Amino acid sequence: MNLLSGIVIRETIRRHVTHVGFMTYVAFLMIVAIGVSKFGPPAAGWPTLIGLLAIITGSGVIGPEFSSGTLQLILVKPINRSTYLLSRVAGVLCVVWLASLAPFLCEVIGRALIGEIPWYAMGAKLLNTAVLAILTVSLLTFFGSFSRAYLNAALYVVLLAGLNIVPPMLGMAGRDRFLWLRRALDVIEQNLYPSAISGFDWKWLLLVLSNAAVALVLACFVFRNREVPYGAD
Repeated sequence: MNLLSGIVIRETIRRHVTHVGFMTYVAFLMIVAIGVSKFGPPAAGWPTLIGLLAIITGSGVIGPEFSSGTLQLILVKPINRSTYLLSRVAGVLCVVWLASLAPFLCEVIGRALIGEIPWYAMGAKLLNTAVLAILTVSLLTFFGSFSRAYLNAALYVVLLAGLNIVPPMLGMAGRDRFLWLRRALDVIEQNLYPSAISGFDWKWLLLVLSNAAVALVLACFVFRNREVPYGAD
């Protein structure tokens, strides 16, 4: 059994990179990177925008095909659901990584024209941004495996907001009463939404990638057992 399908990956990439919205967004990233190369610290601004792109593209890993019912046509071909899902994830990640290379190269060129290139800082930021995108897309895929199309993005944002708002509220309610709950929520936030770092840290990379792997395994399990709707789900 093949783990990935080249056809699904290529089609996913093609549908994204030929979309006018994607091309416009990448152009905007390049403009931001050029500005950063002249006036800002290394790799500032555009990695956050890449994270936003990961949310936008990742929210559609399980999207139109499932909610419209056309997934039945895909699944009658010799490809199982897990292969289809992982191939969609791989295609989306390729799109995000390609988009991240555009501002990176623009900033490199811009800094080369005016002085020295901070390769370490920029390389670390590019790698960490790419790895964070894996976790973001994996979480959105997991949420999408049991929710309606594009509701996964709302779940992702609401959970992030809740993990940032609830602990301070618990702290105001009582210093020690909810200490265990606050610590538990902090651990969840650090695993699901780890803060970006500026250098290379193999422990951080392992944490992010392992959490992404768990999310994808759960997504495949749920998706394999989810009923395919006839019409909108």
